[in-house]
This record gives sequence, C-alpha cells and structure tokens, in this order.
Amino acid sequence: MKILKKDYKHGFIELITENVGDLYAIYRVLKPGDKVKATTSRRIRRKDEDSRPDSGERVKMVLEIDVEEFAFHGFGDNLRVKGKVISGPEDLISLGTYHTIALSLMDKVQIIKSEWKAMEKKVLDEVEKSSMLAQILVITIEDNSACIALVTQFSIKIISEFNPSVTRKFSDVKQHSSEMGLFFNEVLQILQDTVLQYTPQTVILAGPGFTPENFFTYLKNQDPKLAAKTNLVHSSTGGRVGLKEVLSQKLPEKIAKEQRVAYEMRLLDEVFKRIGKETGDVTYGLEKVKNALMMGAVETLLISDDQLGIEDLEKRNEIDSLVDANSEMRGETVLMSVYHDSGEQLSKLGGVAALLRFAIHD
Repeated sequence: MKILKKDYKHGFIELITENVGDLYAIYRVLKPGDKVKATTSRRIRRKDEDSRPDSGERVKMVLEIDVEEFAFHGFGDNLRVKGKVISGPEDLISLGTYHTIALSLMDKVQIIKSEWKAMEKKVLDEVEKSSMLAQILVITIEDNSACIALVTQFSIKIISEFNPSVTRKFSDVKQHSSEMGLFFNEVLQILQDTVLQYTPQTVILAGPGFTPENFFTYLKNQDPKLAAKTNLVHSSTGGRVGLKEVLSQKLPEKIAKEQRVAYEMRLLDEVFKRIGKETGDVTYGLEKVKNALMMGAVETLLISDDQLGIEDLEKRNEIDSLVDANSEMRGETVLMSVYHDSGEQLSKLGGVAALLRFAIHD
C-alpha cells in the first residue's frame, strides 16, 4: 500500500492499492456513510441513442459516492463499493444516481470519513508498514566471490563486493581451508559492521554449492545471534547475478511476511502458555482487558481483525478506546488477521487479549 496523502484531521486518506491485502484492508475499515472517490467507468447514453440498457459507450471518470454497500472478492482481486453519486462530471451523470466502483490492484482511491477510529487508523498504518520493505541484508557467496547488499523497498545498496584468491581444494586441501577461513572471517567482519550500522530486519544468505552452508555453520559458531536472524536459501550463482536472482524470486518480501506470521503465532502461544500456567500476567475478553488497561498493566494488546466488522457500535467504540488508551500508555497493539491461525484462535477467545507487565489475580 502506498499512501499518497493522509489527513485524518480533515477526514481523508488517499492511497494506491498494491496487492490483495491492501484491498482487504480497505474492506476492513469501510462503513456505510463513508465516502469513496476513485476513477471508474460508467456507461453513457447520448440523447440520440436508443434506450437499451447495454447501449452507449463506457466512459472513464472520477466519481465520489456515499457508501451504502461493499463486498470483497479476494479471489478476483476486487472490492466493489456501491452508493449514490455525490460528485462527478455533471454533464455526463446525474447526482444522486447509484453507481458501483470496482477497486482493483494499482488503483488510486480516496476514503473520506466523518471520524477515523483508532482501530481503522491502526489497520492502514500496519498495512503500510508491512508493505514498506524493511532493510534486509542479502549476501551471495561462492568459493571465490561475495556480494553484500542492503535492500529496502526503494533501493538496493551494494555494501561490499570482493573476489579473494582461494586455492582450489583439490590442489592443496590445507591451504584451501586456511584461505577459506580468512575469506569467511572477512565476510563476517563486514556483516557485523553493516548490521551494527543499519540494524536490518533479517539476513538472507544465498549461493550455489556447499559454500553458503559452510559459511552458515561458521556464522553459527562465531556469532550465534546474527545466525539466528539469517535465512539460508539457494541461488544458482553468487555475486550481483545471484543477488538479482534472490530479488526476482521476491524472497525478501516472502521472508518478511513469514516473520510477521511467526511473530503473531509466538504472541498467541505465549498467551495460551500463561493461561495454562495461571501466572496472572495474561487476560482476555473485553471487560478484563479493559480493567487491566485501567491499571496500566497491559504490555501487548492483541485484537483479531474481525472485531472491525462487528455491528455492535457500542462494543466497537470500546475497542477503539482500548487502542487509544494503550497507545497513550506506550503499549504495543497487534492486529491479527482471522485469515491466519493466530487470528482465528484469538477470535475464539473473544477477539481481545493482553499480555501484562505484571500479574493481576481476579
């Protein structure tokens, strides 16, 4: 999701949808009475044309509608929003008539609300953050070359690229092992310096043959903490060509997404672990979480995203208040999608849970 303009004070946000998840995020925050403005097409019949419904030509135009109904079609990469037209080219359409805007990938859309709830802001903020690829370090390595690059959403920065002279193993095994040890140490030093400077989210280690595996073993022995955030993958070659191969497979994006799901699962596992041990530093259910928040006990607030669609406005407002209060107390709020197991399990607990800073016993 690419945010073009954001002004919650004046009630609007303008964005470009980049994937199906972005369309689903819009679906989660929309409510009847909101306004949606986007480029769409509408069949226009001229006065001299017959009155058949399928007559006339389809004309592209920008329309703003007052939302009444909306439906998400994930498999078709499509979000359909229906309502009365409140602005548009009046020489072509009549205000007050109904129109359906079909939003798809790479569409620009503006959403206008009389008031943006905390949960709605949280949904879009999290989607924006997840789509903005965090800094990821990519290393491609083979017997006689290494390339280290920092990858972000907008750029690729080559940190280091070198080709050491390494004796072929079959000619002198002892010398080869010694030279590979020096080579691995040089790569490790550059890695550690880069991680210290840029704090990348994760590290991807790639290359052909056994060299990446051998270096990974070396890394686990020399720097277990760095090895823990390193993902070993295969590429057919090293150097810049290997880097291009890793990026063409969209491995950084996939790994970042997998890490997010794994993070959510760890949080939920911790919830069930504490419940099982009756430690008192966990609670679930709207009222209990609300009480814990009033005591300043909430460290991490977990909410399943199906709570956004509840029809009980009073409960919806209570959840919004939870998010606001938790933010003021510098607590973390994590939204979990019910499309994943973690969100589905949280939903069964009532959709709201909290890991606490200290124990509270009922």
